[in-house]
Amino acid sequence: MRRRRVLAAGGVFAGTAIAGAWGRPSGGSEALEAARAPAAVGDVTTNTETLLPDTVHETPLYEIDAAEDGPTVMVFGGVHGDEYNGIVVAHEAASWQPDAGTLVVIPETDVVAVKNDRRGGVDGDLNRHFPPGGEPESELARGIWAAVERHDPDVVIDLHRSLGIYGVHQQYVGQAIFHSPDAYGEDLAVALNDAAIPWYMPFHDFTASTSTMNGPLLFHEAYRELEATAYLFETTDFLLDQETMNEWTRLAVAKLLEFHGLLESGEPR
Repeated sequence: MRRRRVLAAGGVFAGTAIAGAWGRPSGGSEALEAARAPAAVGDVTTNTETLLPDTVHETPLYEIDAAEDGPTVMVFGGVHGDEYNGIVVAHEAASWQPDAGTLVVIPETDVVAVKNDRRGGVDGDLNRHFPPGGEPESELARGIWAAVERHDPDVVIDLHRSLGIYGVHQQYVGQAIFHSPDAYGEDLAVALNDAAIPWYMPFHDFTASTSTMNGPLLFHEAYRELEATAYLFETTDFLLDQETMNEWTRLAVAKLLEFHGLLESGEPR
């Protein structure tokens, strides 16, 4: 509640509630600071793979191993090529240093879509290519899924951006955390609303929603086939600038790494 109290004490903010500098957390969370700091114990090692080499889908994957044992968390950006918050934050996360476990990051999952600044790539929307009970439906989906199976993550985080707000704007799903039944979705929503959302933007509070996990999305498949705890994170560009979307996405990834034991921040959940 600290952020909201500070803003309230500062007086009434008149005018349109566009979240630029006013909407950003002033100091960032302890989890984010822990993500950017050196690991608490030992050194981390980073290995880089090239997925789908010698194809138009060729894209890097980063594996960051902490000295301490722990779970494996896999983070995807750029499943949709025009959702920059996920791409930017996944690139940043590739340089973070977990205190335990393994962090696996693919910043530009559909690199053709990213290069073309479009939602979908060669075969359309990658996040519709993982049908229940069937094989992935495109060369890119099969290559990405092979990497997922090889790293066998305990947790999967897929980063997105919508055009509106879930429950406010019909057909849009922004400011929502869709998750598997075993996830920390509610905890993440509370943490983000407390740390990041200004009091004058109540419609931008994050909502957690347990997914049925029976759709054709990548995070659905990770839960069904690997029993991974899975999240699909959606912020919105409705009344937000790009840096605010990026910052809220950074905070979300850092908090999830903390919840799942990769970071030690000392911050209460």
